[in-house]
Amino acid sequence: MKVTGINGLLFLLGTLSCPLTARAQDRLCPSIVSYRVMTLGMVDSMVVKNSLSLQSVRLETEKTEGQLRQVSLYENPQVQLMHNVRNPNNKRWLDTGHDGETDVQVSQSIAIGGQHSNKVRQARADIKASQAGYLASRWEICHEVRQDLIDLYGVQQKEKVYEREIESVERILKAFQEQTAKGNVSKMETFRIQTMLSQLKAELSSLCLQENDLQAQLHTAMNMQDGVPVKAQLDDDELMNYAKRTTLSLASALGNPASLALFVDRNPSLQQIRYQQESARYQLKSEQAEALPHISLMGEFDKNGSIGHNFFAFGTTITVPLWNRNQGNVRTAKATYRQAQVEREYKESALRRQILRDHQAVQTCMRTVENQKRMLDQELEELLQAAESQFMKRNITLLEFVDLYGSYRDTQFQMLDARAQLFKAVEDLRTDLSDEGK
Repeated sequence: MKVTGINGLLFLLGTLSCPLTARAQDRLCPSIVSYRVMTLGMVDSMVVKNSLSLQSVRLETEKTEGQLRQVSLYENPQVQLMHNVRNPNNKRWLDTGHDGETDVQVSQSIAIGGQHSNKVRQARADIKASQAGYLASRWEICHEVRQDLIDLYGVQQKEKVYEREIESVERILKAFQEQTAKGNVSKMETFRIQTMLSQLKAELSSLCLQENDLQAQLHTAMNMQDGVPVKAQLDDDELMNYAKRTTLSLASALGNPASLALFVDRNPSLQQIRYQQESARYQLKSEQAEALPHISLMGEFDKNGSIGHNFFAFGTTITVPLWNRNQGNVRTAKATYRQAQVEREYKESALRRQILRDHQAVQTCMRTVENQKRMLDQELEELLQAAESQFMKRNITLLEFVDLYGSYRDTQFQMLDARAQLFKAVEDLRTDLSDEGK
């Protein structure tokens, strides 16, 4: 290599080693002029305000309230009115006189043995189950949106890694192309750098497609009509502090079933199942009450009865449960109640195991992130700058340069993935505990 060629490389290195800024015309991902910054703490309010699926769940509560209002009402009385068409005694039509015949009967059904009250109690339990179901759906939707936001944050951070590498390789390629034209660098080396740059751009393009999918999911979940892209912003320090507080508060409770029950009981999905069990219990009582006789009180006025004028009478009708004692519905209600008991026991057991698993996952991810943050953050940035500088000075070979860039990118991605896993593990544990703390 000529001395002038080496000097030219060093000159280009000095002029091109400015701060890494992406040029808008060279970006594969569209440059975001206007964007909406979103943090994990903003998700809940936006979901409650905008989510159409959550609004649909809220209407289920209104439906159960309407059902309670309906079953709280008593049966309407029945009135039967009969009047003679032609009086056979005086040959008059529709006779309304003294000798005309008019018969009025009134009946009112009476609920006994909990036939009415158990239905009301069941409807009230259904309302509580629906309200708990709304909270469970809100937590589930928010959890999904938070997971998407964490994924978006990881993708956007990986795009920055690619952009830094692409800018660095572009500077090197420009210097090599000028020196190749002067005969100081072989075309093979320049071509290898071109292929490396092309591969980096292709991988960045794939990440941009992933970001587009995540943007669409977030906009759909939160019903954002303006189409403004979301820029995820996550605070590692705040996350670590929350994770430490939560793991410390759970540490003593995990070995004590009574203490752990305090965390388990506030889970809305478990509360929903418990209210469903309560509803099934009142349904069973209601079906058992239906096996009792159905009673109706009756009153009758007969203007010209067979025993005299202006006949008044009262009585009752009673169904005799001789063959049909509602046995089938009672058996079905018993099975439904036992099924609700099993589902509650299963949910409690599964939730305890899930809290334990997510607690261990948070601890594992915390150790990984802390070790990486302490050891690698500063070293990685120095590695990228040193690789570029040393290659431009020809102190390392092309293969070593490519290997260093690949190690930088892979390690950065591992660190980003570890952070994302920690964010997701914390969100899983937060959802398990239904913890409103930010």
